[in-house]
Amino acid sequence: MVLSELLAPAGSYDVLVIAVNAGADAVYIAGQQYGARAFAKNFTMEEIEKAVEYAHLNGVKVHVTVNTLINNFEIADVMNYLFKLYQIGIDAVIVQDFGICWLLKTLIPDLEVHGSTQMALSNYSSIKWAAKNNIKRVVLPREINVKQIAKTHEQLKKDNINMEIEVFGHGALCYSVSGNCYMSSYNSGRSGNRGACAQPCRREYRLKYRGYNIGNGYLLSTHDLATYNNLDAISDAGVTSLKLEGRMKSGDYIGTIVNSYRNILDGNTGDYAKNLHLVFNRKFTNGYIMGDKPGEVMGRGSSGHEGLYIGDIVKIDGTEVTIEIKNKDNYITLEKGDGIAFKYNGKIKGIYLEDIVKQDENEIVINTTRLVKEGTEVFISFSKSIHENLKKFQKEVIKNHIPLSLTLSWNEDLTGFVNVEYYLDDELINFRHKVIGKFEKAKNKPITKEKIEKQLSKTGGTPFYIDEIKFHNMPDSLFIPISELNQIRREVLSQAQDLLLNHYTPTKKSVKATRKKLNKFYEDYESFNNLSKKKNPKISLFIDNLDQLKSISGFDLKRVYFDGNCLYNNPEDYYENIPKLLEEASLMTPDAELVWVLSSFINEKEASKCNEIVKKLESKGIIISVMGDFPGMGEIFDCPVYGNHNLNVWNSFTVKNLKEAGFNGLILSSELSGNEIKYLISKNNTKDIDLELIVNGNLEVIVSKDDFSNLNDGKDFIIHNNADYAVLEDKKRKKFKYKVLFDYNKQSHIINKDCLCLIEEMNEIKHLGLDSIILDCRYSNEKYTTNILSIYNDSLKDRDDEELSKYKYQIMDFSQSYINKGNYIEGRLHEDKHENS
Repeated sequence: MVLSELLAPAGSYDVLVIAVNAGADAVYIAGQQYGARAFAKNFTMEEIEKAVEYAHLNGVKVHVTVNTLINNFEIADVMNYLFKLYQIGIDAVIVQDFGICWLLKTLIPDLEVHGSTQMALSNYSSIKWAAKNNIKRVVLPREINVKQIAKTHEQLKKDNINMEIEVFGHGALCYSVSGNCYMSSYNSGRSGNRGACAQPCRREYRLKYRGYNIGNGYLLSTHDLATYNNLDAISDAGVTSLKLEGRMKSGDYIGTIVNSYRNILDGNTGDYAKNLHLVFNRKFTNGYIMGDKPGEVMGRGSSGHEGLYIGDIVKIDGTEVTIEIKNKDNYITLEKGDGIAFKYNGKIKGIYLEDIVKQDENEIVINTTRLVKEGTEVFISFSKSIHENLKKFQKEVIKNHIPLSLTLSWNEDLTGFVNVEYYLDDELINFRHKVIGKFEKAKNKPITKEKIEKQLSKTGGTPFYIDEIKFHNMPDSLFIPISELNQIRREVLSQAQDLLLNHYTPTKKSVKATRKKLNKFYEDYESFNNLSKKKNPKISLFIDNLDQLKSISGFDLKRVYFDGNCLYNNPEDYYENIPKLLEEASLMTPDAELVWVLSSFINEKEASKCNEIVKKLESKGIIISVMGDFPGMGEIFDCPVYGNHNLNVWNSFTVKNLKEAGFNGLILSSELSGNEIKYLISKNNTKDIDLELIVNGNLEVIVSKDDFSNLNDGKDFIIHNNADYAVLEDKKRKKFKYKVLFDYNKQSHIINKDCLCLIEEMNEIKHLGLDSIILDCRYSNEKYTTNILSIYNDSLKDRDDEELSKYKYQIMDFSQSYINKGNYIEGRLHEDKHENS
């Protein structure tokens, strides 16, 4: 199989031991900072060292997630942390931040980097970009299917690019494409990009259209992914590593899923697939990876664990409850101590079984004082026998898995030598161990080869087993005490083990050279301050219909970003009409740069198609630019390219990296505070790239493959007029209302309930050093656009704070939603504030 790595999660050292013992080939963990699960227990540096040693002695690799976004205040701390990981000898770091990628490529190039799924490297050009940036493996978005993966794998082979592919194979799915979700950050201050997601997708919602209620339930909640039936197809597509999700999960959960997938991958028979249903899951889907449709991926009926369906209660006689078995394909014999759940009218109650009266393949009769009703669905949610069986994985144990070849030889003075050879990652490790003063001439009973072999073969408690022992020039009459033979064995195995652990750590020379580079970097970084003359920013504008362009007359705009992706409900109509719309828009924006906003997360074929449209327009004398969200855009487009907000620009090194990737301008992340933005710009030494900030508008919080098909009553939601929108309402917090629009690829775009409005901060913002401020007027009309343009245009003049406050109240009057300041004032909540911020 191409699929050679089963990659397991661990949120603590105890769970890592379970994952290793249950059969993982690699484990991914996080330190106590910079990992995308901030509320997991996570590992101290001492625990990481201990984990790496235990894993490496068992032939298991350790990947450390450093997959949050990093602001400029933290750069030195993060690089210091990465340097420590490099010294420890971890096998790879999983990274999301483009700036950290650039720094690792530049300063610690020997540390293996894996591109996190949150990088959203979803098309071939972005994967080629990753290869150029010293990324050895990409973790593909969960939205990519096996056919696309196979095509990518074949193209990589054709282009002779050595890039490993990793995919998620089991566990929770994020609703948003590639985990790029901002709903939690903008509305609770808990950023998913900083590992603190509040999981708003697991709440109950209503979907409304034109005032009518058309869907209820856990509308954004997905089923859990399970690919145990499709491992051959995934391997055949060229996937190297199958990733199991669950760094927040218990040891029972990790032990079960690792043990099950290990045995299924190895072709062993048993109830391994069935066992997966007995630990936490939200029912299973084959996922987008295997071509399931959105309605099959979504689990809108529930967002919690139910377990494996058994059957229904058909009779109640006092405390005796009869359950008719209906799930005969996954028949399970219940035992005392098992946990079962009763589901009635959507509510779940659970018990641990104490008394089983009768049990056969047709029915189960139990005794319970729990108040239940006929017709109630029954599930098994906890298996006592599985729980007991997993205890065998909890104890630390070193497996004998590396074959050693020993050659024993002697000098004339009976000095012995042991030549030791073994292979590690296809590399030969060998050494010569000298034995002085332990062998002597036998007086009566000489030692035999068989006795030496027997004693040297006792390798328990080490990673080694003796594959062969050769003897060279062994004297005829030789004696050595058994205790001395045992000591030789211990010394040889100890040296072999030290060399094994050293194999994964860099040399002293490399560490010294890297430390020198880092110290020089820290010195230069600390002393650098961007002293470029601060200019007044110009205004750029997001629009989504041509009528809005009538409002721009008389305003000095830098760019107009035209986003027509939600004007059509299929690709054919979109591509037929978009060239004409762009041509008309160009005629209406003679003094501003027109930028075509491409659909989010597009594939290679679409991107190339868009470039052809740009070139055809150019041949007619119509010059436009494009905006997108993947780092390989500069390789495809022959025109200026701009980075959309979901590139997540958090630091000056991301600016540098994306400039090198061909971007002419970037939108800074709306998750940053004003202080963080100010510091970013002060540390930015990249020239000839425009930095922009959205200062007004209803921000996009989610892009999802969900098309709202298969709502909880089985119906599909279809908007025939695609420029229209639905409203998603939080069932408990009714003020939380989000617009939902659909693009021509049937992706849903969820727009924040509140309008970002930084009009009162404009006296500070206009002196930050930005090239332009962006007014996002999509999903609005010509009148609104004119009003917003007029107010912000005036705010760039000499206006005092009182005048700016008056403007805020004007915006409140004509805005279609509540207004707020987003993260600009305080940044994200639930984070330790940096002393400089």
